[in-house]
Amino acid sequence: MEDIKKIKFGTEEIVVTKIPDAEKLTGELLKSMNSNRSEFETSHKIMGRWENSYLSIEQVPMVREVMRCARDVGVKVLNLKTVVLFDAKKQKLSRYSSFWFNIAKKGEVTGLHDHASNSELSGVTYLQSDRNSGNLFFKKDGIKEIEVEPQVGRLVLFPSSLRHGVRENRSDAERISLAFNLFH
Repeated sequence: MEDIKKIKFGTEEIVVTKIPDAEKLTGELLKSMNSNRSEFETSHKIMGRWENSYLSIEQVPMVREVMRCARDVGVKVLNLKTVVLFDAKKQKLSRYSSFWFNIAKKGEVTGLHDHASNSELSGVTYLQSDRNSGNLFFKKDGIKEIEVEPQVGRLVLFPSSLRHGVRENRSDAERISLAFNLFH
């Protein structure tokens, strides 16, 4: 595991690191995702864009590697007792709701939201991003916002209750991320 950075945000912590073998893993994930785009299940539109695009774990098996890495960081760095992968707790979301892809074209954003009712720890890793493709931001009343710039292979972990969003993609390329929730 490369350098791990912990960012204090009020009483909570955000972890920024890089997934192991990032170039290879992000390449394989992008290839699997792109070859299955026609199979996406989508959840909802916000400002004309499908917010979440779901595939099954069988279609993108390398997702397991990212989520295992996130689990290990959560346990070792954030001292979480237990973290379970791939268990969406039978919620009324998509049957693939433990992970999803976000694809943002030029001019698109992801609005402020949280995952509080869904999980213990949330995360995102970037599969494709150019400069100015939209920073991830965290917002909490009474505290200055924190922003994290997307970089291919970067992994960001945060408490699921933390409100977050993504700034406008001002690049000409799609920003593609893999987001997920981990459960306890």
